[in-house]
Amino acid sequence: MSDEKQQPESEEEPRKGKMGMIVVPVLVAVSAAAGFAVPRMMSGEEQPAVAEEEQVEKLEIPDPTGEPAFVDFGGVVANLNDGRMTRYLKLGISLQVDKAQLVEIEKLHEEREAILRNWLLSHMADKAMDDIRGAAGQNRLRSEIKEQFNAVLFADGVDRIHDVLFQEFNVQ
Repeated sequence: MSDEKQQPESEEEPRKGKMGMIVVPVLVAVSAAAGFAVPRMMSGEEQPAVAEEEQVEKLEIPDPTGEPAFVDFGGVVANLNDGRMTRYLKLGISLQVDKAQLVEIEKLHEEREAILRNWLLSHMADKAMDDIRGAAGQNRLRSEIKEQFNAVLFADGVDRIHDVLFQEFNVQ
């Protein structure tokens, strides 16, 4: 009787080994195929065709290596996020853009200056001394301003403001 119990177990062991030899390569192949196919499907390369009348006129993407021009934003002063509100930050800003798009950007700047100035004052009021200290703090602030100004001025997602330059940066 003990011989009968041992015999079926020995027959199952080779089956398990054969199944493992089949299942593992199949799983590897399926994983590799999924790793290749999923990113291609998610990229959205295939888009439905749109009639020419319905297409929005595409704006020319600026060349960041083109000749620079500067839009003067002016100065702003805001209290820093300090417990006693005794410190303030005074900024003078210029926006670096392509010379070819200077007129268009100046017009947009004039139309939306109140929105930009309001955001900048609120943003500066949220900053503490540690947030703006040193070159790293100034660069982070310049980057945040550039990102927000591009988002407000250009709804198409193309950044036309290439840099924010501080003409004045005073903390009192």
